[in-house]
Amino acid sequence: MAQTNRAKVIEVDFAARRRVNGMAATAQRQRSVRPQPLGALQALGRSSGFLVFWRPPARRSAGEYLGGRWDWGWTLFVWTSDAAVGPVWGDLVNGRGYVAQRLTRQGFVAFLRRAGDVGGLLLDGELDGDGHVIRAEPDQLIRRSEALSVLGA
Repeated sequence: MAQTNRAKVIEVDFAARRRVNGMAATAQRQRSVRPQPLGALQALGRSSGFLVFWRPPARRSAGEYLGGRWDWGWTLFVWTSDAAVGPVWGDLVNGRGYVAQRLTRQGFVAFLRRAGDVGGLLLDGELDGDGHVIRAEPDQLIRRSEALSVLGA
């Protein structure tokens, strides 16, 4: 991942999630069934597999993983199940050219060890619209070193 292209940063909107969660009627629209959120570290520790989205390299650009900027640098967006991605899956794959990549626990650990430019993870965020904004709570952010520790690396 050393040569990934990050020109298209996805905005992380913590306040929007709080607003949406406060409107129960609106929150019920088109949502897939999702388990109640655990603490991100607990969910990470309990998961046997992970899902990331990446855009394969094009003619003049390097491959790109779905993520965004945060205080510690590049933050990779990661989900613990297909259902956690929700209905935006089709927009990411069909509309934006991302490819879903499923990783076993061991595969994800190996990936994180190699991805030195990844500063952290955002676990099970909710993609809004066609995936240009991700709604999340601050406790869904995990530093890379904490993630590797929880995963037993």
